[in-house]
Amino acid sequence: MNFFFHRSPLILLLTSRYIRGSRVTGLLSIKSRISFIVMAVGVALLIVVLSIFNGFQRQLKESLWQGGEHITIESSSNGGEIRDYQKIIKYIQNDPDLKDRIISVEGGIQSHGLIQRYNVFYPVLIKAVAVPSVDELIEHKLHNFPRVVHYDREELGHLNRENYIILGKEMEDLYNFSLGKQLTLAVPGGRFSLGKGVEVSVQNFRVSGFFKTGNYKFDSSFVYMALPVAQKFFKMKDSVNQITIKAKSLDDLAISKRKLYKLFNSLEFEQEIDASSSLSVRTIAEEQENLLAALQLEKTIISIIVFLFIILAALGMVASVYSLVRAKRKSIGVLKALGLPASDILLIFTLNAMLVGILASLTGGVGGVFLANSLDTIIGYIEEIINLLGPSFTGSDWTPVELVPKRIYYFDKLPVDINIPFIFMVTTAATILSGIAGYFPARWAASLNPVDTIRND
Repeated sequence: MNFFFHRSPLILLLTSRYIRGSRVTGLLSIKSRISFIVMAVGVALLIVVLSIFNGFQRQLKESLWQGGEHITIESSSNGGEIRDYQKIIKYIQNDPDLKDRIISVEGGIQSHGLIQRYNVFYPVLIKAVAVPSVDELIEHKLHNFPRVVHYDREELGHLNRENYIILGKEMEDLYNFSLGKQLTLAVPGGRFSLGKGVEVSVQNFRVSGFFKTGNYKFDSSFVYMALPVAQKFFKMKDSVNQITIKAKSLDDLAISKRKLYKLFNSLEFEQEIDASSSLSVRTIAEEQENLLAALQLEKTIISIIVFLFIILAALGMVASVYSLVRAKRKSIGVLKALGLPASDILLIFTLNAMLVGILASLTGGVGGVFLANSLDTIIGYIEEIINLLGPSFTGSDWTPVELVPKRIYYFDKLPVDINIPFIFMVTTAATILSGIAGYFPARWAASLNPVDTIRND
């Protein structure tokens, strides 16, 4: 009899059904239902939360990648001017440790400035890069220039000779800077002197295009122009105030920075380049370090909080299986008296708990993926409903609600990145936790004495 019970899957299934009863199974008990719901909700929330944070990190890296340079070299001497920038560029391009890690090296100018329109001044960051070809600019082939999305092709053809500028797309809506508008730019020009202070260079420019990176802060504050025009505007002649590098991978920025300092400290470089010791290197990861660290910290904390839902469901599973064992003590005693091994009793109740975990994981996984994909639409509907009903309560004082503020998160839409391997890991972890939760009460069921159980129940 013992051999028959142990070897036959059919008998194992029948005994499992017998233990659970004919009307109300352990899987459908109230406590099991509660554990099922809590675990499914926990899995779904964990998938949604981490998909959002993964999307934020991916979108941020993409906007950093598209927004401009990855490594910036600046000088602390000569008023920040780098006069031998062409020689420095050749050294970097020919360095065996660097040439395989970089895409492009170019000289450029970056400075704070003011845009004036209708007696209103707007602070901006002005950036000048080389534009060798209009076709390359339009086809997004210039490594240090963001993607141009709206432009006047004829005016872009004169970008290197006349006062034309390209603005971030968000500035069109923020300040009503439309294509073809005349704007006045004011920037520091020339060198600082104790007698005159800082000279200001003021010229009129025409808006000939708009760019977009997806980074709201970048698209709402940067102004691009061609390097030859900027050199005249800033009175820098043939100099630049920074050398920019586009890297092949954002993960290599720290290594590339060390290689650059090694190059700058070499004897040949110091003999060839004046004021080589004044050169400094910074990466875009360092500039955005606080934002990246904050996203990672929020992701970790919220993930831990949501994962507690799954652990809570597992604890509920322990109580559910214990209740099931107590309700079926007599049936367990009869089956053990008939020769059913204790290992099969252990397996039956453990699989019962794992089955609940599997169903909860599948339900939560499918629900989480659906919610993550639909979250942007759902938030949009909620915003519309709030903004539709809000004025009826507050009247004219109502301020439109923005559930995902662009000025905080920098993105024009809610980014979501669903990671399939991570979903598999979460559902597997939930299933394993369910099995562990069912194992301990199953051990108690397997250790019951059949004689005492039948006599007492």
